[in-house]
Amino acid sequence: MESTSAGALSRRRVLGFAGTGAALLGVAPLLAACAPPRREGATAPGPVARGADVAVKRLRLALPSSLSSLDVGRESGVLNYMVACLAQESLLSVSPSGELGPGLATAWHQPDPTTYVYTLREGVRFADGSPLTPDDVVASIDEIRDPGNGNALAYAFAGVRDVRATGAHEVTLRLKAPDGAFAWNTSPGGLLVSSRAFLRRNRGRIGTARTLLLGTGPYRVIEFAPDDHVSLERNPYWWGRRPPLENLELAFVPDAGTRLVAMKSGAIDGALGLAADEARTWESAAEITYTGDRSVVALAFDTEKAPFDDPHVRRAIAHATDREGMVTGLLHGKAEVASALPSRDMWGSLLSPREVRTAYAGIELPAYDLDAARAELAKSSVPHGFTAEIHYPASGPQVGKAALALSGALKKIGVTLKVKEITLEQWVNELGSGKQALQFLWYFPVTGDPAELADAYLNAAATATDIAHYDNPKVNRALDRAKTETAPGQRGHDLMKALTTAGPDLPYLPLWWAQTATALSAAHVLLDPGPFAFIGPWATRVRAAA
Repeated sequence: MESTSAGALSRRRVLGFAGTGAALLGVAPLLAACAPPRREGATAPGPVARGADVAVKRLRLALPSSLSSLDVGRESGVLNYMVACLAQESLLSVSPSGELGPGLATAWHQPDPTTYVYTLREGVRFADGSPLTPDDVVASIDEIRDPGNGNALAYAFAGVRDVRATGAHEVTLRLKAPDGAFAWNTSPGGLLVSSRAFLRRNRGRIGTARTLLLGTGPYRVIEFAPDDHVSLERNPYWWGRRPPLENLELAFVPDAGTRLVAMKSGAIDGALGLAADEARTWESAAEITYTGDRSVVALAFDTEKAPFDDPHVRRAIAHATDREGMVTGLLHGKAEVASALPSRDMWGSLLSPREVRTAYAGIELPAYDLDAARAELAKSSVPHGFTAEIHYPASGPQVGKAALALSGALKKIGVTLKVKEITLEQWVNELGSGKQALQFLWYFPVTGDPAELADAYLNAAATATDIAHYDNPKVNRALDRAKTETAPGQRGHDLMKALTTAGPDLPYLPLWWAQTATALSAAHVLLDPGPFAFIGPWATRVRAAA
């Protein structure tokens, strides 16, 4: 999933980005996408027989961090999306496995490379009973685009020339230039629709405990206590099939021990976003499901600040980082050593799995070797070592353990790395602030497109999110070509060119691609727990276990 007010990192404050954010940057892995549940007359996926028609009166779940706002334009982390996507919808949806599909728009097409036309679903109403109109969609996009709002999602529509209602059930967006990934911006990661009247009446107060949210989704928020809980109930006006789950309570419980005690006592029915080592302790109290969530954890070096502006220093640290040991020892194998920022399964139709595997295998990252680390340090501007500091969010204990392991290894080569735990809010605020020269990038994608990571973190033009301040003309050109390229194959090759060129420069050292751990009581089951399962109306897929 990223937590703070809208700022330089926009969506990338996804913790994890920051799970509250960013789209961008928060919490232990959780992010998954907005897949619309099957409608009347549609073929249901998977094991629908498991109590599909049995009402579930109430579900109580614990989350590993708190929220200060429900508005993803103000605080765009994975937890924020997980709540907001139950109450609000976008023009397009994203399935649990990461494919674009219909949302509030039943169809969309491009009459030319810079024009997108969306046909809206008829009969849709907001949770207050008012009808959805094309004007509401226009108002929602204009609210994001308005520079006076400081909306964290403004990046998604920066390339839009204009947006207009062009029919009773039609909205047309025109871009300033072709953008091969733009359709993703009209999915939940970039747009959640509200009504013009609500936006106008509550500007500056949306997502607060008093104002809450207004959307067209399957649930409506009825109570929000910022550091404690959020409560939702079924939306009687939702256009889709009535979900079995009637009421949902999400409690913010940062302490791992407290969460487990609450589960064993029956105070909660499960938890989301469990770290791998924590999830193992839940196995006797709940059913645990692990799902690859496409999130990445990486070290980010500020290449403009000493000593990390020295490639030898970056290589020394990379050689001292036992990435495989972290995956097997700290994450108990519930992750995969990462070769690049985007995981291998983010490439969709851009490149074949074989092409991706081959390209990633060719990215030569320094192997764990302390002798090689000492040799690189000896060739650097600080041959006798140096002292640095790295921070990690309290909601990411596995990241903290990785930092401590790295600190111990660096000590053996003469480098002192101080490790400090800070709150999620503090950690997100530091990302991109320039205060820390060595940081963790912890990011949960909200789209199925590798450009979400590649363009944001490797393109020198992306000054708000390129926390490494990396500037390589070859990489920049490849990413710029990919942005305007509309042929999937060529676009995929341009993006891969950027990643394979940047990799050896080590602006980032990818550590692992993680998995999400979800714990539920034996009385409940979540259908379709794919990598994007929680960014969307996930609660509609909760069933009573057979």
